[in-house]
Amino acid sequence: MWIEPLFEGLRGRIMPTHSPRVIRAVSTWVVALGATGLFVSTSSAQERSESNPSPEHVSHSGEHHRRVEATPPSDESIAALDAQALENHPGLRTYASRAEEAALAAEVEQGRWPEPRVEYMAEFSTPWAAHQTTDHMVTLMQTIPWPATRRASAAPARAMEQAARAEERAAAHQILRDIRRELVAIARAREMLLHVDEEVGLVADVRRIIEATLPVGRAEHSDLYRLQLAEAGLEDMRRDEEARLRAAKGRLANLLGVSTDALNLPETTAILDWTVDLPSREELAAMIEANSPVLARFEAERAQARAQEELVERQLRPPPQIMVGYGNMAPMYSHADPRHDVFQVGFSIALPIWGGRYGTEARRWQAGASAAEEARAAALRDLLAQLESARSRATQADERVEAYREELMPMASLVSAEVLTGVEVGQRSVTDYLGAVREEWDLHGRYLELKAERANQLLELQYLSAGQLAAESPWAYPASLRGQR
Repeated sequence: MWIEPLFEGLRGRIMPTHSPRVIRAVSTWVVALGATGLFVSTSSAQERSESNPSPEHVSHSGEHHRRVEATPPSDESIAALDAQALENHPGLRTYASRAEEAALAAEVEQGRWPEPRVEYMAEFSTPWAAHQTTDHMVTLMQTIPWPATRRASAAPARAMEQAARAEERAAAHQILRDIRRELVAIARAREMLLHVDEEVGLVADVRRIIEATLPVGRAEHSDLYRLQLAEAGLEDMRRDEEARLRAAKGRLANLLGVSTDALNLPETTAILDWTVDLPSREELAAMIEANSPVLARFEAERAQARAQEELVERQLRPPPQIMVGYGNMAPMYSHADPRHDVFQVGFSIALPIWGGRYGTEARRWQAGASAAEEARAAALRDLLAQLESARSRATQADERVEAYREELMPMASLVSAEVLTGVEVGQRSVTDYLGAVREEWDLHGRYLELKAERANQLLELQYLSAGQLAAESPWAYPASLRGQR
């Protein structure tokens, strides 16, 4: 029967939220058209249907999209992306090199010893002296630093190493968050392209029906033009979404340090449906304060200032210096006596009587420690403000997703079905139907945007908590990178 190919093509392209009433309405409409004697146009309509296959078989300028079941990726697939990005990202290598430099500086400071000094002195008698004599003295001097002072000298460098490690960890957390955000963008773009393909198929089916009815006057050319304009608009929308998809893949490839063609992505559509039972605000705030590497960096800066202050205080107790020497001296009383060989032993220590500068320098480092504490407090306030925003937006997006899925989208599907029935009996125009389908399409778009918003806000909370949130999910951070240490 001539209506079967057309009806089967429509069945494959109907939007997911259309109720079965839509299919029944279209089939009734097509049967009614067949009853009016349109058999002469059915062959050409069928030929056009065969020449314009459904979007599942259409080759567009972008990649081919087919709806698949959203299943979470394996832990290994996400871990492989994380490991690839962390290994190839130059920013992380920069912080790692700085941390290694600080660690070596601490080792150098703790192993530093004052260099020994050798001193030689010769004493010559004056030309008018009764007897010409020469005295020789050789002295070896060594400063012995206090053990506590040596440890205090290395403490600032160790604090610098901690700060560099915190910077490295914070950068790694940001990379992990950005990877997951790009996966959200890719999943959203893919889903939007599927929705575009579905609407393209739906509009194409209605256009073929209008083309079939034109010879008997049951439709107008203006209806056909409107449908053709709708198809052109959808094609333009597809190009926009494909450009967004390429951009997201390009950003992800840059994070991974590979070319776009070398991307090997797991199926990540399920990230749009990712939900988490959020802890209370107090629990999230405790996670942030205890684990954020951003705060750890300011803590390391404060530790460095405190270490410098302690080092200044240690400098108020100068290290002692010991001396060992040998002298060959002329006789003191009778030049007929043999020359004297003597050994010398000495001890010296500096007197910090001009110690005003030590107090000033100590106050300088105290001010530095206070500044680091204030900076940490300010950073914590910013993190808590971001927590409030992300938690509120995630909760709101989740509620709206539920409302769209349970109420708005089924309602829009029912309205489009009713309008289609009205078009069937001649009470509504094609423009009315396109408007109803457009409203349903817009709801689908906003629904996808809300799911992407929810996922992004959950990823932000995961980042703020340094990976402590949802540690058992497929999108969890590597175990070695959760927390600040």
